[in-house]
Amino acid sequence: MITNKSQQLLIVISVAFSSFMARLNNYTVNVSLPTISRDFNIGTGEASRIVMSYLLIITSSLLLFGKLADRVGLKRIFIIGYIVFVAGSFLCGISQSINTLIGSRFVQGIGSAMLLATSFAIISKFIPPDRTGWAFGITSMASALGVATGAPVGGLITGYLSWHWVFLVNVPIGIVAFVIAGKKIPDEKPQTRTGEPERFDFIGAVLSFLGLAILLRALNMGKELGWGSPPIIVSFLLSFMVLSLFIIWEKRCSAPLLDLKLFKDLRFTLVLSATFMAYLLIAGNAFLLPFYLEIIKGLNPQKTGMVLLVYSIIYVLISPYAGRLSDKIKPGTLCSIAMLSATVNAFVFSFSLQFRGFLFVFIFLIWLALSYVLFFSPNNNQVMSLAPENKHGVASGLFNTTTNLSYVFGIAIFETVFSHAIPGASSSKTSLLNVNIPHEALLKGFQATYIFGGLSCLAAFGLSLLAAKNAIKKY
Repeated sequence: MITNKSQQLLIVISVAFSSFMARLNNYTVNVSLPTISRDFNIGTGEASRIVMSYLLIITSSLLLFGKLADRVGLKRIFIIGYIVFVAGSFLCGISQSINTLIGSRFVQGIGSAMLLATSFAIISKFIPPDRTGWAFGITSMASALGVATGAPVGGLITGYLSWHWVFLVNVPIGIVAFVIAGKKIPDEKPQTRTGEPERFDFIGAVLSFLGLAILLRALNMGKELGWGSPPIIVSFLLSFMVLSLFIIWEKRCSAPLLDLKLFKDLRFTLVLSATFMAYLLIAGNAFLLPFYLEIIKGLNPQKTGMVLLVYSIIYVLISPYAGRLSDKIKPGTLCSIAMLSATVNAFVFSFSLQFRGFLFVFIFLIWLALSYVLFFSPNNNQVMSLAPENKHGVASGLFNTTTNLSYVFGIAIFETVFSHAIPGASSSKTSLLNVNIPHEALLKGFQATYIFGGLSCLAAFGLSLLAAKNAIKKY
């Protein structure tokens, strides 16, 4: 642990920079999706693959990089992550076809996986427990600042330059972040059980990667091929079999990639489950709301980015206080309140989509920010506090695997629910921005997605409440 508060701040800033860059990338890309769809003449199904390919590789490899970080050092994996992310961003920026762009997003995803697998672990490793809430609050604020910068900047870049620069802007930012991290994050020796080097679970790494990759691929192709089609059914069954083999292997492995003992703590399991359900709304909303603002409200990319800025401003202003609050109030209580609030917000917004003007859009974004600012920092805090010190890398990788898996499910489910309700949009190749689909039909799709989002937050509320009660009984 680092006791010097000035050094603590520098470490937190270094880690927060990675969160800022990752969120900046996500939201600049989300705002540019309608424009990319027009340029390549693709619909929401194919547009979702620009996001899904990125999330697929992240989700499939987080456990691997989390384990590697515990073995070779958190800082080393973190630094390499910046290098790979910058390279992937450059390749995305010079892409001239949809397939090249999707492939480059895989490279970018590998770098993000390295950063995400180590960021929370670095805070837990070097920041004292009584200040981790503060540290996660700053990290959350940096994430929100990335969103705040990404939405308007993404809209302005896409509107006045081109969507290619949405990716190229990551290159100079990533280089600066690499330099800061290299200088400010302390070197540390990985912990091992004995004096001998710990064996690496190569079989577990292969099984987890294949199982998750097959699952996410099936989710991405489900609508195009049909959820009941033989390839999709076989993919789901194969994924189940591979992941089952992974669990069996991890139980027998002497140095497992995933320490299943973490799940013996009921509270840890409940918190992870609540995390998964909570992120469904955030993922689906980030993907579909730009389409709603451009198709239904008639905004251009620049104005869409400025509207989305409302969420970020509120989040940035409140997140430091939410982080400090989680050091004083039980995190489970804050998370329960947050998810109950998000549930009501999603239901209200689903029935206000047809109203003219932007009043209910602004109410939704402000309410959403107030709800999730009370969830993210406290939730991050309690997840890492429940993990043993020598398992912070694994726990961080598992937590981020959960959030990214939720992102993939959220996008896949929201896009499927949305398209299923719209005649003429059943094919992933249908461009909703170029065909004359009645707004009434589109609104039914948007409404159905936000009702689903409200139900997912309701489930997160129940799980967070159970985790909070379990904590009370324990302590």
